[in-house]
Amino acid sequence: MKFRFVKILLAGILAVAPAVLPASIAHAAASTQTAHAWLCAPKTSAAAVGPRRVVNTSSTASPQPSYNLNGDGCALIASGDIGFFQSQGFYYGPNTFSLIQTGITASTTATTSTITLPANAIIDFVVLAETAGNAITGGVDIGDSSSATTYASAVALGANATVTVADSALTRLNANGGLPAAFKILVACHTSCNSGSINITIGYKYF
Repeated sequence: MKFRFVKILLAGILAVAPAVLPASIAHAAASTQTAHAWLCAPKTSAAAVGPRRVVNTSSTASPQPSYNLNGDGCALIASGDIGFFQSQGFYYGPNTFSLIQTGITASTTATTSTITLPANAIIDFVVLAETAGNAITGGVDIGDSSSATTYASAVALGANATVTVADSALTRLNANGGLPAAFKILVACHTSCNSGSINITIGYKYF
């Protein structure tokens, strides 16, 4: 009798336990040149918060489009699915994010860079700071594996200075000519790092 009670209790717990998905996966990989929106699930109950998978059940596509929500219940949703999820109570979430790397004392490479600009991201701003008391000779280049100056070139950075890259000098979107993809952000001293140390903060949004 005791064994039967425990078996019934466990079955009930499993029936209501939510599926657990990796919190690091926030959106599906982009497969087409299409617009997106950052949407968040309605927080109507404790079960609605946290990472989980959602599906556009009204879609006639096979398989139906699905997305993994992050820990805040948000994901990057393709334009064709926005209407359905809005009908389910989803709303436009705060579409502002930042990436940072500190203590850069030599030009970074794909191995030493810790910043990856996600697919469907457009740069909002870039802030540079020098923290070792030595001006960066020739300024700072910001690029990727295809070019050292993809986003900005020779941005002046003096000793102990904090600067933003001017709008007129900043390329906000990676014009890769193909499908949206994630890119490593590389920081290079245009001429010499001159014993300087660079911190970089990149603000971005999804499109």
